[in-house]
Amino acid sequence: MKFQCCEYLLNEIVFAQSAVIPCCCSPVHDYQSHFLSDFDGKAFYLEEYLKKREQYIQQFKSGNIPPSCIGCHKVQEKEWDETSRINRIIITNRTKCSCDCVYCSLVTTSNQTKQELNTREVYDILPVLYDLYSKNMIKEGCTITVAGGECCEYPDGELEYILYLALLLDCKLEILSSGMFYSNTIKGALKSGKCVLKISVDSGTKTTFEKIKRVKTYKQTWKNIKKYIIDSSRNKSSFVSIKYIIIPGINDNLKEAKSFIEKCKKVGCKNIELAVEYIWFYKHKDFTPTISIKETVLCIKNSGIQISYESQSEDYLRAIL
Repeated sequence: MKFQCCEYLLNEIVFAQSAVIPCCCSPVHDYQSHFLSDFDGKAFYLEEYLKKREQYIQQFKSGNIPPSCIGCHKVQEKEWDETSRINRIIITNRTKCSCDCVYCSLVTTSNQTKQELNTREVYDILPVLYDLYSKNMIKEGCTITVAGGECCEYPDGELEYILYLALLLDCKLEILSSGMFYSNTIKGALKSGKCVLKISVDSGTKTTFEKIKRVKTYKQTWKNIKKYIIDSSRNKSSFVSIKYIIIPGINDNLKEAKSFIEKCKKVGCKNIELAVEYIWFYKHKDFTPTISIKETVLCIKNSGIQISYESQSEDYLRAIL
């Protein structure tokens, strides 16, 4: 049967601060669909998850699309495989991060402060992951994305266990990091696993870096990026992607884009990911891109370095080209 639905709803699971949700696509948290609410990590409640998942599937089949999914680019009409096996896990339960990015969605879309996010109590993800594994819910070859806070600041052993699970199930590991710290665990993942390390730099100059990140780690971050690129150089299954999130009015100009490309080439970067700042894009995605945004995108696109696009703004960015 053909019906409108989404691969994330069917096969993805996001461990957020206090809930288990299908995706991170909607910045409107008031309307975010939930599999499990008030989640404390003590038990996964598989039956409740499967029941809620089925309810959402039936909503889609009846044409009653959940509010947070209306207008989303991931919703498609086709023949869907409804088998309940998870092929992507996104870990975002932790929020502690020594970086203080101006666009951090955890702050810009809520009343939480950076201090609260950096000091709050967090549930342990490891028993939850083991529970999913023991119940055969994780599909071999799935993608595990480590996206919450700064993973280099996780408690000892946590990132190591996630890497171990990824190797055990032949998973693809996607790690999001500020790059301000160097981790031997990430080094090991790049050398021996199927790992993509994404580091958001969003700038080429020290001044703009410090304006966006609000930390003084410009030189250290680029130094760490170079080391990580060397770590991945002999593993065809791993690579480092340097991310440039376009923030209109801050880094959407040729000077910054050219400086960014120069720095990328200097450290041996072979992969760049382009995106548009999450909240700005949500409000302006139907507007014609400005000349400055177009020039920034084209400058990076014509750099000779392999370019990919963050999924939310991919169609918007590709249209510029």
